[in-house]
Amino acid sequence: MSKKLLMYLFKRRILLTFFIIIQFIVFGIIIMQSFAYSIVLETIFTLLSIGVALHVVWKKGKEAYKVTWILQVLIFPIYGTLFYLMFNRQTQTKKLQESLENIYRLHRPHKLDDESVLNEAKSQFKSHGKLMHYLSNTGGYPVYSAKEVTYYPLGEDYFKAMLEEMKKAERYIFFEFFIVAEGKMWQEMLEVMEEKAEQGVDVRLMYDDIGSFVTLPKNIQTRLAEKGITSRVYNPFHPIVTSSQNNRDHRKILSIDGEVAFTGGINVGDEYINEIERFGHWKDNGVKLEGMGAWGLTLIFLELWQTMDDHLLPDEIIDLKPDYNDDQKESCGFVQPFADSPTDTMNIGEHVFIKLIHAAEKSVWIYTPYLILDENLEIALVLAARSGVDVRIVTPKKWDKYLVHITTRSYYTDLMDAGVKIYEYSKGFMHAKTILIDGEVAEVGTINFDYRSLYLHFENAVVIYGTDAIKEIELDMENTIDQSERIAYTNVKQSLVAKVVRSILRLFAPLM
Repeated sequence: MSKKLLMYLFKRRILLTFFIIIQFIVFGIIIMQSFAYSIVLETIFTLLSIGVALHVVWKKGKEAYKVTWILQVLIFPIYGTLFYLMFNRQTQTKKLQESLENIYRLHRPHKLDDESVLNEAKSQFKSHGKLMHYLSNTGGYPVYSAKEVTYYPLGEDYFKAMLEEMKKAERYIFFEFFIVAEGKMWQEMLEVMEEKAEQGVDVRLMYDDIGSFVTLPKNIQTRLAEKGITSRVYNPFHPIVTSSQNNRDHRKILSIDGEVAFTGGINVGDEYINEIERFGHWKDNGVKLEGMGAWGLTLIFLELWQTMDDHLLPDEIIDLKPDYNDDQKESCGFVQPFADSPTDTMNIGEHVFIKLIHAAEKSVWIYTPYLILDENLEIALVLAARSGVDVRIVTPKKWDKYLVHITTRSYYTDLMDAGVKIYEYSKGFMHAKTILIDGEVAEVGTINFDYRSLYLHFENAVVIYGTDAIKEIELDMENTIDQSERIAYTNVKQSLVAKVVRSILRLFAPLM
């Protein structure tokens, strides 16, 4: 990326950020100046702040969020109230959920849901039968027989596999990533997509505007269209403070013809394949699904893509769906791709984590870049460890966000007191999002152990039951733990000042 382009993108972001800050300052000055001249206005705003606090208490939602918002309103009556009102204006979110509900209804007849497969999976993995039922019946995400599941322990291997499969595309390539950044990885993928588009393959590309805000040129959509690639920017960023700007598309899906699909923690950027160094060695992972599981990920891609359609075409789904008649005969386990949305009332990502942890009999091993837990997840981990389950969590040694890293470390002591083993990846940055249960069931996807990922972002993952890939995941985790530093109490010994800082950060953790 040229220095000229970098300066342009940097200035663009700084300018828009400046506009947002100005909004807060102007609003605050207007209100504070008005107070000096109007006791009536001051009284009205005081009542408004009280009303906001009561609304937070009455509103359904996470208690941690409630405490955070109430503290903001009490400590910063003007800005706290303005901040809450701006970020909780949900008109756009409600419209998006209505659109998603229509799409779910459109997809339902084409999900290849098979009750006999669900029952067979439940019989083989009895401890996880309730999770399967929850995702299938409540979430609408079926269990599929696994034709083939391949695990990639590093971004370099994952990237190579994606390129190979993209070159085989005959009908379509669906591409969805949170971050797309110019460099080797993007350029090589783009060249394949351009070549395939020229051959008549339907190439659709979607990325999040915040995630790719400073990494792609402004005219990228025009350039893609010239090459025959249809592109969409999810939730374009505008310098206006609204709640909808908080809901980002953090999903990562690549589907080729609906027959092969990839997902994991890896974005399209050269640090993810260690082509460039950021925060030391970048540890990430991903999986490739073949067969019906790939169709499950394809439908998840279409969820957000179709929210930007003016009209829905049922025939399009039929045309995109491959023939999977032979999948069950070649089954080697089961997969259950699923997604999570911040616009509904279900926290599916968190619920899956909790049910996996509660089902564990021997071990819970976790990769996560961030560890900012609400009470439910913390209790689940503590209870598992106190019940004799081997709970191990691997986080980064080298951080990408300083305050988030400090907050992550603030949870170590309580978890270690319960017997949880904490490791930090010594070689650099741990970006993978994986949980392995008893060496037989795993989840790989885009979901971090933090509030933003669990409650504010669109996410996706796949639960893998008993395939050969499980052994590969277990071996990778064993090797990674060997390369990580076991955290002792001396590593997290806190001065009085550090304790105060971490306590304050914990209070505002839901907003990180």
